[in-house]
Amino acid sequence: MGVKLERKKPKCLLTSIVYRFSKMRLPISDKLKFRIFLNLEWIFERLCTEQASAVYGSDGIISKKSTVQFLSKHIKPDDTVLDLGCGYGAISYNVSMIAKKVVGVDYNTKAIEAAQKKYQRENLRFIHEEALNYLRKSEERFSVLILSHVLEHIDNPKDFLSAYSGYFEHIFIEVPDFDRTFLNHFRQEQNIAQLYTDADHVTEFDRDEMHSLLSDLNLEALQAEYRYGVQRFWVKRKGNGIN
Repeated sequence: MGVKLERKKPKCLLTSIVYRFSKMRLPISDKLKFRIFLNLEWIFERLCTEQASAVYGSDGIISKKSTVQFLSKHIKPDDTVLDLGCGYGAISYNVSMIAKKVVGVDYNTKAIEAAQKKYQRENLRFIHEEALNYLRKSEERFSVLILSHVLEHIDNPKDFLSAYSGYFEHIFIEVPDFDRTFLNHFRQEQNIAQLYTDADHVTEFDRDEMHSLLSDLNLEALQAEYRYGVQRFWVKRKGNGIN
C-alpha cells in the first residue's frame, strides 16, 4: 500500500545540508563524484538494513514477513517440506504451522543447535547434514523444497538446482533482486565492487537471469513476486512425476 502526500513537503534540515554540500565545487570529476555517491548509497542501505533488525528484530523485518505470507498461499496441510539452508529455523517453524511435516537442513552446526532449542514442534525437525546426501539415503519423501537465500551462495546454481529439482513437486525460491534499483546497473557499468547484498554471495541475479535459469531446467514459475528487494518464485517441474 502506498501513501498519500501533501503537495507541499516539510523541510528537512539534514537533507538541505547534504544536498548543498553535494553541489559544492570540488576538485574531482563528475564521474568520480558519481562513484562516491553510489558507494555511499550502498553503505547507508546496508546500515539501514542492519539497524532495522536491531529495531524490529530479525523476525520483524517486512521482507521476512512477506516471505511467510507468500509461502502460506501455497503450502498445503498435507505437504511435507524440506527447508534447505534453513539457518536459525524461522521459516521452517512458520511453515510447520501449516504443513504436515517440515525438516530443516543446514551445514551450520551452531544455527541448527539454536533452531533445535528455539523452535520445537512435533512435526518439525532440524538436521545438520548435507541435504543431497540426506535425500538419497532417506526413505522420507518431500513434496516441497524451500530455497530461501541459497542460490546466490552457490558457485554453480544451475547444477545445484538440477540435482534437487527431481525430488520435489514444488520448489520455493527466494533470492535478492539485482533489479530492485536501477543504481545497481550503474554500479555494474562503472565496475564498482560494492554491488552485492552479502559478502558471501557469488551471484546477484537479475530477473531475466532467474527466468532463464528456470527455463533451462524445465521448471515453470507458477507465481513470481518482486517485493522488498527480493525475487520469489513458486515453481514446479514441467511434465509429470518426481524421482
